[in-house]
Amino acid sequence: MGKDKADAIDRKKRKKTQRSFLRLMVLILIAAFCVFLYMERGNWISGVENKIDSIRQNDGVLAEGNFPLKVSGTENYQTNILNGHIVILNDSYMYIYSDQGETVDIRQIPYTKAVMKTNGDYSLCFENSGTSFRVDKIDGMVYEKDSEDVIITGAVSRNGYTALITESSTYSCSIYIYDENGKKVYTRNCVERVNEVSFDNEDNGCVFVQMNAEEGEMSSVVRRISFDSEETLWDAPALSTLCLQSSFTDDGRICIIGDRLCAYYNKKGQLESMYAYSGELLSYDVTNGKAAVLVRSDETRETNLLLFNGSAEAPVTVSVNQSSSYVQADSDSVYLLSSDNVVAYSYEGKAFATVGLDYSYEKFIKQGRYLFLMSYEQIDRVDFDE
Repeated sequence: MGKDKADAIDRKKRKKTQRSFLRLMVLILIAAFCVFLYMERGNWISGVENKIDSIRQNDGVLAEGNFPLKVSGTENYQTNILNGHIVILNDSYMYIYSDQGETVDIRQIPYTKAVMKTNGDYSLCFENSGTSFRVDKIDGMVYEKDSEDVIITGAVSRNGYTALITESSTYSCSIYIYDENGKKVYTRNCVERVNEVSFDNEDNGCVFVQMNAEEGEMSSVVRRISFDSEETLWDAPALSTLCLQSSFTDDGRICIIGDRLCAYYNKKGQLESMYAYSGELLSYDVTNGKAAVLVRSDETRETNLLLFNGSAEAPVTVSVNQSSSYVQADSDSVYLLSSDNVVAYSYEGKAFATVGLDYSYEKFIKQGRYLFLMSYEQIDRVDFDE
């Protein structure tokens, strides 16, 4: 046998030995890893279970007894919370129920196309395209008045102050402010249409939003006023959006929800942050300057929940069920309705509670540990522990 041939045979043997050794080492490592997983199984299984258990699962059983609350007449009933009670405005009557479904009071509201707004202990009902309005509390009506002109819209503060936006014979509209006893404390005439108003946290003043359309482009201008001065405190730069809702933050800044963007202003009316969302706006809500916006993108076919925790600089974006349709925001949490469940999120985007639904609902109200679910002609209730 030649030397070269012997060397080739030795090289093949060495390579075969190396391959066998490598296979053996791989098998040993895999076996060691499996042993490690087995020994640590309690920890990783517990971690998965904790992740699942961190989302509280409510049973979704509908309350019985006084529920469901039947709604007679028109489908366009209005439902709000008034001092922890459920208030339904329908067919010229205001129905007040406890959270257990017990009838507390029934009051006649003989307005054509009545509109109801509530905040804290107070409700405002006004006649759309009429002049009559009234303020109520749980224990009865506080006062009822007629405005000087046709009412466009209105708002009520948690302390009972009322704002009415009315038509005007000489201006685009007028703003009237009443205190908790119905005394007029402020009047302002506006050269541009006002579609939104929010009281500050002390009821010393408010912001109102005026609409403007130039070359088919809608814009909104936010103005800040004090009720003890005729001068405007500040005018903010115009936003290229139609303002849908406004809210003061706890520290006195302002959040604006528009049809195309969310924006925050500081106490001097300077634009702090802004975020433009793309796609179809499905639902929105803002409370104490914390906002939630539900948007569906036609391009990506995704539905996203945008969470604004006091700033529009970098909202948290959560990809959600495509059937999601309605959102409610409070100071600590956001609640999202889809075709088969309601999910609670923190403003950091973490889901922490849910309830499955056997029926499809249009809207809901979160009150205490209950969800009040609204459909065409009735209101159901389910428990929602968080």
